[in-house]
Amino acid sequence: MLDSVSTVWKFLNYWYFRYLMVTELYMVEKWERAVCNITILIVLCSLTYMNCKVLNYASNFWISSSGNFSETVPST
Repeated sequence: MLDSVSTVWKFLNYWYFRYLMVTELYMVEKWERAVCNITILIVLCSLTYMNCKVLNYASNFWISSSGNFSETVPST
């Protein structure tokens, strides 16, 4: 049990380290890092919320607009 927790902890530390390296946040002070992380989190949450709303609206629109057609065979 303890070994699996240690493995997960190492995995999370590795990806946090990569995040710091890619965003270059390892060079700034802790309070600046916190401000940047909060800003990134707010932007990601806003984009996720917007995508959920837009996809819900678009899917409802396409379902309602394409679901009203029925194939009819012209009578001769």
